[in-house]
Amino acid sequence: MSELPSLSGKVAIVTVYIGARNQEKALSGISEMLKLSPLLEGFIHPLAMDLGNFKAVQKVARDFVAREERLDILVNNAAIMGAPTERDEYGISVCFGTNHLGTFLFTTELLPLLRKTELEHHGVRVVNVASSSHYFVPADVRFRSIDDFNSFGSPDDPKNTFIQYAFSKLANILFTKELQRRLNEQDISILALSLDPGSVATDGAGRFLGRDSWQFKANLSPSDGAITPLWAAAHPEPAADREKYAGAFVYPWGGLKEPSELAQSVELGRELWGTSERVLGNILK
Repeated sequence: MSELPSLSGKVAIVTVYIGARNQEKALSGISEMLKLSPLLEGFIHPLAMDLGNFKAVQKVARDFVAREERLDILVNNAAIMGAPTERDEYGISVCFGTNHLGTFLFTTELLPLLRKTELEHHGVRVVNVASSSHYFVPADVRFRSIDDFNSFGSPDDPKNTFIQYAFSKLANILFTKELQRRLNEQDISILALSLDPGSVATDGAGRFLGRDSWQFKANLSPSDGAITPLWAAAHPEPAADREKYAGAFVYPWGGLKEPSELAQSVELGRELWGTSERVLGNILK
């Protein structure tokens, strides 16, 4: 990663502001980073937020916008591989709510600050960590309602846990592409990218696959899994060839891959955006 430029002076969520579901996890992550890089002391701050709690997500985002003068990089990497039958208090799949709706809300609330930063400093990027699992989503999916968000909730088929996760990752890519289209229409030069970091040995993967399974043991380490998100967030190549990378799906270790036909559907992306706005608007009103 020696090709990455210095990020000194920039503000980033994840690489400078460390997001986690609670303060304890955020501080634990910061502690581990400081052990490896003591010079980061004073430059890393916790940002405690549970993406499944939409009212809290909105508050955290608005507090950040009120407090900070710039935001150069936003990396949305939080996700869960929860059971598809779990529902939150609004009747929404916890997996889909956390992996897509929370990310959608957080990003759109931060857009005014991201736009301001792009106008004043340039080089702003929004990076959404998706997955190649999206290739396995059935071709007849829609995003018209909460019922559609819960499409893969049958307790009778264990494969639904994986498909619900894949469904949420499809939403991440569609959101990225629709965000990029909207930014382009407004002539705003922010780059939006989605990516697959590879199969990574995270805690969630360990619970899903089993830590003793060969699949889990063959996964990338978390450090190696961070390479592609870092590349997407900071490497100069996407900025140098904006037409090629705007809205693109990045693959390890910085290559491009065609996402599924579903993931490239303009109509489906617009449908997802509109329904996400409507559902969250009803919750947050």
